Amino acid sequence: MNWKMREVVLTVALSIACGVLYLGWSTLWLPVSALVGPVGAEVMFGVWVLASPLIAFIIRKPGAALIAEVSAAAVEVFTGSHFGLSSLLIGFCQGLGAEMAFFLFRYKKYSLSTLMLSGALAAVGSMAYSLLANGFGYFTPGVLGATFALRIISGAILGGLLAKLIAESLAKTGTLQQYEIMRQRREQQGDTYGSVSGM
Repeated sequence: MNWKMREVVLTVALSIACGVLYLGWSTLWLPVSALVGPVGAEVMFGVWVLASPLIAFIIRKPGAALIAEVSAAAVEVFTGSHFGLSSLLIGFCQGLGAEMAFFLFRYKKYSLSTLMLSGALAAVGSMAYSLLANGFGYFTPGVLGATFALRIISGAILGGLLAKLIAESLAKTGTLQQYEIMRQRREQQGDTYGSVSGM
């Protein structure tokens, strides 16, 4: 599927916004982690995967989730993230996980459950990177289980659910009228109206 210029522009704009948010979130993570510990701070994780479900939900094209997350991670790196270049690798793993949710439904289902699954699978991708980068011995079984569970829950809520809420808020302003999210809704409304009229 070819991307329209307006879709590219929106993806860039939202990726920049998410990347700046990621940077601020990374800065906030340090004191929170010091206060409640790294495992407790996992409740914050979901915001770092927001770009994937948000942009994929609006654009609705294969690759949108992966491109969005890597782009947002790049913005985070270039704006001074203390995570450095590793953010790009993490972003790729998270984006790949998020993309899988839409791939599983052949890019035809963009419900809330799909968005939350996207956020959860992004967390799985992130956890896979953490294990490969730090080694399996880095986590005790208990810490690993708690970290994994909190990261998945946070990814589903702060990634998937929050993406849905933001996109719906943008849709109400009328700024998304030319994008796939609204085109499909107009088609569905037309089908519903046609069915009622034909009764």
